[in-house]
Amino acid sequence: MNETNKSVRKITPLEEMNVIDDFLFYEMLYDEEHGKEACRLILERVLKCSIGNIQYTAQKMIPGISETGQGIRLDAYITEDVCDSEGRPDINVYDLEPDKRSYKKKSLPKRCRYYSDLIDVQIVNSGIKYEKLPKIVIIFILTYDPFDQGDMYYEAGTMLKTHPDIPYDDGIRRIYLYTEGKLKKNADDNDKKLKNLLQYIRWSTEENVTDETTRRLDELVKATKHKKDIGVKYMKSWELESELREEGREEGREEGRKEGREEERANTEAERRRADEAESRAGEAESRADAAEAELERYKAKFGTI
Repeated sequence: MNETNKSVRKITPLEEMNVIDDFLFYEMLYDEEHGKEACRLILERVLKCSIGNIQYTAQKMIPGISETGQGIRLDAYITEDVCDSEGRPDINVYDLEPDKRSYKKKSLPKRCRYYSDLIDVQIVNSGIKYEKLPKIVIIFILTYDPFDQGDMYYEAGTMLKTHPDIPYDDGIRRIYLYTEGKLKKNADDNDKKLKNLLQYIRWSTEENVTDETTRRLDELVKATKHKKDIGVKYMKSWELESELREEGREEGREEGRKEGREEERANTEAERRRADEAESRAGEAESRADAAEAELERYKAKFGTI
């Protein structure tokens, strides 16, 4: 049989989608009222504090610093109205990033660094001096363990390595949450509620509704799944994603074919060079043989036959 086996990607039914899934998360945020509440629920549970008035942008695009620079797309870019130490209006910036792409695990710290850098550049370009840069909290919600320690909560920050006891606050917090991670031994009630939330974000079913936060988030999820025309939007989104994946695979195959052709040309050129070199060496040997034969004939002519 000369049949080619192709992997067929199954479509996840809309009813089985979870908050961690890109389509459902985006659609929940697409409704401004629902989106604000969902962002607030998640932020307050992760940061263990109340959150003030917020504004947010779903799928916010931030361009690179040059025409050829790589831009970024933030799943949920959130600003909170606060006051600075002198009572003047200020903001806090949050970025929520649900992520299932474990193949990008190794690049996660640098990806987080790049996100915070471009957020800073955007803010400075808006006219704010760098001395007034707001606090930034980047929160990744992950289905894979980013640091292989089995924990639910990881937080990275900047420190003065030579003097770790001296505070070094550059205003950036990087939080990595592993939905299947374990609680620490001294976990308090807030930690346990965060664990409940992460479990619901990963598996958004009624069985994982365990407190008021997950109950309200479940109501938002159900309202999103029952929106008018949501099924049509999901199918179009899935078809577009499939087309993009196929285009990516075809580009990869074409690149492979191109590399193969270039390698073949290189091999052919190398063979040609080797053949030319061999022919040249043969010609040189023949010339030496002719010269030796001529010398022998002169010797015979002078001294007679040997």
